[in-house]
Amino acid sequence: MSKISAFLVLLSSGLSLASKCPPSFSIPKSDAVDHVNPLIGNGGDTPNGSGGMIPSTAPPFAMTRWVAQTHQNYVSVTPYNHTASTIHGFQGTHQPAIWMGESGQVVVVPGTGSVKSKFEDRGLRFSNDTQITSPSYYRVELDTGDGGRILAEQSATSRVGHLRFTFPTDQSAYVLLEATRPTPITYIPTNITYPLGSIAVDPARREITGSNSERQDWIITPTSIAQNTRNFKGYFCARFDAPFAKFGVIQNGSEIPGTQTRTGSLLSAYARFPAGTRKVNVRVGVSFISVDQARKNLDAEIANGVALEQTARRTRAAWAEKLDRIQLEGASEADKEVFYTAFFHTLQYPYEQDEGGRYYSGYDNRVHQGKSYTGYSIWDTFRGEWAWLILFAPERIPSMITSTRMSYVA
Repeated sequence: MSKISAFLVLLSSGLSLASKCPPSFSIPKSDAVDHVNPLIGNGGDTPNGSGGMIPSTAPPFAMTRWVAQTHQNYVSVTPYNHTASTIHGFQGTHQPAIWMGESGQVVVVPGTGSVKSKFEDRGLRFSNDTQITSPSYYRVELDTGDGGRILAEQSATSRVGHLRFTFPTDQSAYVLLEATRPTPITYIPTNITYPLGSIAVDPARREITGSNSERQDWIITPTSIAQNTRNFKGYFCARFDAPFAKFGVIQNGSEIPGTQTRTGSLLSAYARFPAGTRKVNVRVGVSFISVDQARKNLDAEIANGVALEQTARRTRAAWAEKLDRIQLEGASEADKEVFYTAFFHTLQYPYEQDEGGRYYSGYDNRVHQGKSYTGYSIWDTFRGEWAWLILFAPERIPSMITSTRMSYVA
């Protein structure tokens, strides 16, 4: 066994891709993308016992990455850990690596029966045998606990998550959107109880929209911009392809059926679907500017009627365009898995911050014209990252260099 093959066995702790993507999610063909194993570098019972990687679904340098949620993530805790046995939703995360905190996230939770909003109550058991994990497509079967199974599938563009749930036909199905959640007291400034947000349900549009002020890196905010960063929010617009039979809001664990809007902390909203509803697609546009911009991002990146297979094909093509630039000769399957997974990791961040030619800056609490990137870290990137990006993403370098400077422009 070569040294690199032995390293793979050690690093992945025996994990390998559970299975290849189905044919409809394997277009275009790419041997490089097929050898990416997003589970490498994930796991461990402590931050120092893990590579801290998140097995997410998104294109290169995506503003929002989508991942199955097994844990409430914070600084030093990732939202997914391969040792878990329950999934509590699917999270649009802005946490690029384990040492960098979450901000403005949204969580999509499928379920049957009574609506469950609390993290500890809504977990659904799953088996690794039913998982497919790739850069452009993820699927898993979830046990509803009453004899049924939910097939959950996801893909994503940079600013929009695309999820498809196949429910048991004999059970009452719903999807919940979590806007804000409890946060450990050690991560909260003394003048804030919980992250604040808003939630709104529009059954005519088949939309649930909202905002979330959570920003865990407040602990390293310079005093000079502290006042501006208090205004930070992540916004979302979730649009469904199925009509709402019932809907409501949940605040602090209390369900308020038929209510359409709420502001405050500990907020979620849900839509329940007509009896017999089998498949539900939900596309979630995310923004740092406004709910309206989140809706524009949704329309621009995954328009109404776009199938999940089309979304995944577009994202897979984006990865293939980068990863196929290097062809390996004489490499074993294990060698390929190590190499292309590392290549995949180098093209995840800094991540896009601009939306429709504009971007929000927490330095001055203003929206600016231009392109911008965020998620810079000298700890959590490979040391050769910047030279590597010059070779494989030269089109992004000018904006990456100037975005830090532009963020300070008033």
